[in-house]
Amino acid sequence: MTVVVLDPARPTMLPMRALGVVAGGVRFADDVPPSVRELLTENPESDVLVTTDRTAAARHDGEVIAAPVAPGDSLLEAVTVMDRLWGFGGWEVSQTHRSLAHYLVEETYEVLDAIDEDEPEHLREELGDLLLQVLFHSRIAESSGQFTVDDVAAELVAKLVHRSPHLADDATGPIDVAEQERAWEERKAAEKARASSLDGVARSQPAAALAAKVIERVTRAGVPGDLVPTALPEGADDVERAERRLREDIREFADRVRRAEDAARAEGLTALTPDDWRRYL
Repeated sequence: MTVVVLDPARPTMLPMRALGVVAGGVRFADDVPPSVRELLTENPESDVLVTTDRTAAARHDGEVIAAPVAPGDSLLEAVTVMDRLWGFGGWEVSQTHRSLAHYLVEETYEVLDAIDEDEPEHLREELGDLLLQVLFHSRIAESSGQFTVDDVAAELVAKLVHRSPHLADDATGPIDVAEQERAWEERKAAEKARASSLDGVARSQPAAALAAKVIERVTRAGVPGDLVPTALPEGADDVERAERRLREDIREFADRVRRAEDAARAEGLTALTPDDWRRYL
């Protein structure tokens, strides 16, 4: 028996190797959609089975002709799942860009935690959660006729191609990193045509990071240090030190809380009263 495995995402696209074997008619597995059945001749006696189930080949002896798996197919499936969720008209359609904003921030920081932990499986999971936010925000925009996830991807592709001139060249080997960075910054500056040295600074980022970025930009623009408000740190190094101290204090307190919970749990307590907290913490 010959098994022809179609791509579930593009079932009407027949692998070239299969053109000759389907000419005499085929048998269809239950998973084959009507759009494919209309294009091929069904023959119950045929020794050619057409399916979209990639696991079917393992259940049959003989030649297997399978459509290649295209990179990005799972991304397309993720978009389809997002559309299906949206189609139910539940919690998803009640959300807005603003209501999801805190999830976007949380997922971003969880990705950073996974990077710090150097755990590939955890990072893969967290990147998936971050991807969900991109799909979600794109679907919200599509519902109001603003843009689609395809528009988001197309804009990214255009940006990458424009800022990476070597993509348009015939270069095949390693490129000079310094030259790559220079070209990127030059083309980025030409795109943005910024009127202010502070254009493009994300004001929603945490205060310490915002302070560091502002100081970096104004210093590069030539603003004298004595004109920087005294309430701000004198430089990015000061900001990083302050941020590091605060982060260490928070982490130390969080560790104490975890140890207190562990100690209480070891004695059979799961719900702690204020007095319990004082005792264990």
